[in-house]
Amino acid sequence: MKRVIASFLTVSFLSSCATMTRGRDEVITVDSNPSGANATIKCAGNVSASGTTPARLTIPRKADGCHVNVEKSGMRAQTVPIERGFNASYWVNFVPTLGLPIYVFAVGPFGGSDGTAVGWLAFGLAGAAGLLVDRVTGAMYDHDPKVIKVTLQPE
Repeated sequence: MKRVIASFLTVSFLSSCATMTRGRDEVITVDSNPSGANATIKCAGNVSASGTTPARLTIPRKADGCHVNVEKSGMRAQTVPIERGFNASYWVNFVPTLGLPIYVFAVGPFGGSDGTAVGWLAFGLAGAAGLLVDRVTGAMYDHDPKVIKVTLQPE
């Protein structure tokens, strides 16, 4: 049973920090029919990226208020909004933070300070650090849609 718990805690710890597992930036793929259109992502705070379809455009995960403009000469331009939400890796940070109340319970009422209690404290602090780091780097966010396909119509 101890091995199962240790394995669960190890997997939770290693997969919890979105900064380590997902990075600060995200790639948005933009394609059009016909290809060769200009694709531009514009976000709040003067964040932008552009390329020619098919394109792989990189934006910071913390970018908000984004939309993609796809335009080609002789065709009607299209705009697609991109929504920012939380990614699952960020929420997994809460699993290690459970070590903090376990530590308080183990040490508080019983006055113990054995290695197990200290281990729970370290585990809890690692989870709290993951929450903070992911917030600061913006890795806690994901954008949707990540793949944008548009069919341009003649003017």
